[in-house]
Amino acid sequence: MAKPKGQTGVQNRILYSRASYLYQAANYLSNCVTRVDEAPSSPPTSSKPELSVPNPQPQPQEQQRMQQKALNNMSRIAMAEMKAVSLKAQIRQSPALKRTVCKFCDTLLVEGRSCRSTIENPSKGGRKPWADVLVVKCKTCGNAKRFPVDAPRQKRKSLRSAERNTLQSREKERTDEVEDGT
Repeated sequence: MAKPKGQTGVQNRILYSRASYLYQAANYLSNCVTRVDEAPSSPPTSSKPELSVPNPQPQPQEQQRMQQKALNNMSRIAMAEMKAVSLKAQIRQSPALKRTVCKFCDTLLVEGRSCRSTIENPSKGGRKPWADVLVVKCKTCGNAKRFPVDAPRQKRKSLRSAERNTLQSREKERTDEVEDGT
């Protein structure tokens, strides 16, 4: 009697869940930065006149800026850990996930907050519509990533040469038929 086959599933499921958790944590921390931005920056005012006493605590704006920086750094650390986990376990991340992370500084790229996206066309005068390139520029480190827009991927060289050879052989057969017919 043969042994029944076990469930076929994803190997290293724990590592996938760890990487997913780290990505979600980085995303949450990045969103917390915007919540801190949207919080009211002016302290509540009282009807009593205050004496000007030197305050050893940082100003609310300074404290808010420090909190934003700390949250941003924690988000970047979580992203770096996610990259390290996936590299060590040799887990392939999806291209969509890779596009949301700056590969230079590990910042989560969120349009309008941590990155700026533009479309460039490096062809002469922008005449070739298939040469459009999406440029995502990170506001943290200033580096840019470029992605082709609506351009079909080129086939591998071996497939291109095989296709070219078949086309040439068909052309040769046609010319031979035309020469034999005349």
